Amino acid sequence: MLESPLIFESWNSRKGKSMELGSVSRRRFLETASLFGLSSLSAGSSAYQLIASEEIEVTHHTVRLKNLPQPFDGLKLVHLTDIHHSKFVSFNDVFRMVGLSNQQDPDLVLLTGDYITWSKKFIGPVAEALRSLKSRLGVYAVLGNHDIRVSADQVTQALKKVQIEVLRNASARIDLGGDSLWIGGVDEYIYGQSDIPEATKDVPRSQPKILLAHNPEIMDEAAGHQVDFVLAGHTHGGQIKIPYMRSLNVVTQPGRKILEGFVRRGKTQMYISRGLGKVVVPVRIFCPPEIPVFYLRA
Repeated sequence: MLESPLIFESWNSRKGKSMELGSVSRRRFLETASLFGLSSLSAGSSAYQLIASEEIEVTHHTVRLKNLPQPFDGLKLVHLTDIHHSKFVSFNDVFRMVGLSNQQDPDLVLLTGDYITWSKKFIGPVAEALRSLKSRLGVYAVLGNHDIRVSADQVTQALKKVQIEVLRNASARIDLGGDSLWIGGVDEYIYGQSDIPEATKDVPRSQPKILLAHNPEIMDEAAGHQVDFVLAGHTHGGQIKIPYMRSLNVVTQPGRKILEGFVRRGKTQMYISRGLGKVVVPVRIFCPPEIPVFYLRA
């Protein structure tokens, strides 16, 4: 997510120096709630439990792809995005995300960026947590705007060190049952670094094009290049979604209308995940973190 520096700095002035998630979530929820006009909520209330839950929602989706090779019919993909390891999202939180991903028994794990927020000191730890990801056919990743802003090279090297293949305008071939499927990945769209033709140039015309992209704004370009399925994140689903008010995401990114779920442009379908982490403020309101699981069908 592309946060507003003014909002972020304002929140920093309120929070002081200590912001470890486990020790502050209720207190910071109340501060955040007051900013959004919910000062009547109490930390022990059932309303708090409902709207500030940290429980990750695992969602399940069937994605139909024309010309999907038969050995890949039923392939299970787990999508992780916007982890944002930081003072808002602890190492233990990341490890919990990894454990929940492993419980899905995936064939492929696909990561779409923003592993950290703001500081290089979180790169090594988040990579170590992601080392424990399990899948039958590998783990593939692209970078997000935070990763590139902090250090694209260091994040890339840290992920490669733990056997995660980073696709920077490149693709990878997955072999199964004597046939192949290709996964492409692009660099961050908002920095003008994404190159879909380069990322998909090795994909045979007879094969579906699957693309990992951090930013869903790439949708129109993906449709123009006849990409079949795009996995994206970046929006956090809005992160703060209060009825009759604008979400936090729309405040920080004016003009964005679709924040989560499936989007279509012609033959191209995209899924925008709500992601897992938090930025700007250390809570989610009416917007639980998400791990989507996709089942590919011909």
